[in-house]
Amino acid sequence: MMALLLVFLCICMCPVAAYAENGEIQGTIQRTLKREPLPVRGRWRRVRKRYRFVSSDGRPQRGWLKTGTRIYYLDQGGFRVTGQVRIGGKYYFFRKNGVQRFGYIKIGKATYFFDPAGHGARDLSIVVVRGVPNTAPMAEPPEDLVTVRNTALNLQFDESGAFYDNKGYQIQKATLRSFLTTALLPVGKTMYIWGGGWESGAEKKSHKGSIEATTIGVSPRWEQFFRKSPRSYNYKNFRYLSHLGLDCSGYVGWVLYNTFNSVSGHGDYVMLAQNMARTYAGWGWGTYSPAGSFRDFRPGDIMSLRGGHVYIVLGQCSDGSVVLVHSSPKGVMITGTVTRRGKKNSQAVKLAARYMKKYFPRWYRKYPDSSRGTSYLTDYSRMRWTLGGKRSVLSDPDGLAGMNAGQVLRLLLGAA
Repeated sequence: MMALLLVFLCICMCPVAAYAENGEIQGTIQRTLKREPLPVRGRWRRVRKRYRFVSSDGRPQRGWLKTGTRIYYLDQGGFRVTGQVRIGGKYYFFRKNGVQRFGYIKIGKATYFFDPAGHGARDLSIVVVRGVPNTAPMAEPPEDLVTVRNTALNLQFDESGAFYDNKGYQIQKATLRSFLTTALLPVGKTMYIWGGGWESGAEKKSHKGSIEATTIGVSPRWEQFFRKSPRSYNYKNFRYLSHLGLDCSGYVGWVLYNTFNSVSGHGDYVMLAQNMARTYAGWGWGTYSPAGSFRDFRPGDIMSLRGGHVYIVLGQCSDGSVVLVHSSPKGVMITGTVTRRGKKNSQAVKLAARYMKKYFPRWYRKYPDSSRGTSYLTDYSRMRWTLGGKRSVLSDPDGLAGMNAGQVLRLLLGAA
């Protein structure tokens, strides 16, 4: 009892990170976003229903004030602004309490997007009309690099064992190791965006990937958006901003493209998540097993949920739990399932947390949840790669298919 009391007292006596020991708020101040932030301490003072920030020396401050995770803008008199405000030629939005707000915000009859990747400035090219965002894409590539509608869902190997994508390009065959290594590239730096990896306006019906889905490498915009995203990130505020991150199917489509291609602009592999396992197996890439017909998981398995999710298996543990990689709110991450009996502290959960903490610390500090439920073991159908042979797109010279989750992670990332 005494120990608990001491812990309680210690917690209560510790100052909050945004406050100095004497109760003053501490943070940083910038006159403009181009200037370097300077440390500042002070207090809020109420003046006729408005709040002014006054520094320790008694002077009102002005400019961008950041305290902890909260951002304010102080006008010429040191008062925090609210609503939509024009600053330096751009529009920003602040709540009634003065805290800056990001994402979709309805103003009058129109809804605008205030981009966290641009310090929260309003993107004038993104206006929601009747609920559908008009999203300005990145600079368009040459016409011959734009992906086309993926209606060729019956792709097959030719007689020589070559495989051609839906634009007629022959893909380069790869290894299971390169597939899983590629799958880890966006981990810890890519947020979950509903519609991410899909072309704007596709609405998941046209099987048409975004520019990023057929581009080699991780988009710098993904990591930029991640660095600006708060711990409280809610993907529902960023639907269909397809160039800022990836959803589950966009992620798997990107992984496949980057595994089988060395140049950008060939055919894409983006489609509904629930169709991925069955479709890829139908192309001859592997064998299909419906949900509930198996209990084993192998590195590289592509798992589709009828309700609309997809993930890639990194390996199974001796207690039956599975380490996997997927794009799931908050974003692209390594997670572990509980056991079939629901044991939460499973080997896979501990492995996933350990590797995310060591190799992706910036992500782990924001989004430490590394656990997924039993449905990931029971409700998904499976596509298992055919490894080696004339009619296969993956081989396994490294023997990953016979490794457990811990061995695969050590091989791909190192010890943890």
